[in-house]
Amino acid sequence: MVVISPSSRWNWIPSNIWVGTGRMTQEQVVFPLAPVYKRKGIIFHQAKAVAIHPEGTQADERPQVEIVFTEKGREGETRRLAYDYLINATGPRLNFDATPGLGPDEGGHSLSVCTAAEPRKVIEAARAGKHQRLVIGTGNGTCTCQGAAFEYAFNVDFELREAGVRDRCEVVYLTNEAELGDFGVGGMRFRQEGYQTTS
Repeated sequence: MVVISPSSRWNWIPSNIWVGTGRMTQEQVVFPLAPVYKRKGIIFHQAKAVAIHPEGTQADERPQVEIVFTEKGREGETRRLAYDYLINATGPRLNFDATPGLGPDEGGHSLSVCTAAEPRKVIEAARAGKHQRLVIGTGNGTCTCQGAAFEYAFNVDFELREAGVRDRCEVVYLTNEAELGDFGVGGMRFRQEGYQTTS
């Protein structure tokens, strides 16, 4: 068995909302992949798949996947691997470019819950008396994970109250939903003990 991933580390993304509020550390939600696969006898390549050749090539008729290495010292090196079965698990793609000015590379002021980042400086600044404005939500209309943004907003509000700085922090919720609580699925309804609650 062979596993190919462009990252050397694995991140349990659902726990990143706890990293952002300081309840967990990056080390608790991220770990290196190579040692895990080595223990299981699985070959690991830190690379990204860039092309699939299911009919093979003129030189080799076996199905192949073309990879480009991303590991340090081998960046850009290409290779083709023959396969019997291929599972292409692409994972999420963060599309910061869909909203101009959004993303950690645009001044470092916007982060994603899909990355393990700790924006605890907000509480320190608020304790020093500086008013803080936090915008939490989803960007471009193609963003689909409103649930994580809702949960993160509530977590941040709780942490600001616990730190005693909620009065110095304005929390703005930004959504691309048709209406609040829509979640991109026309809303949700919950029944419990004869009562119905809607999102």
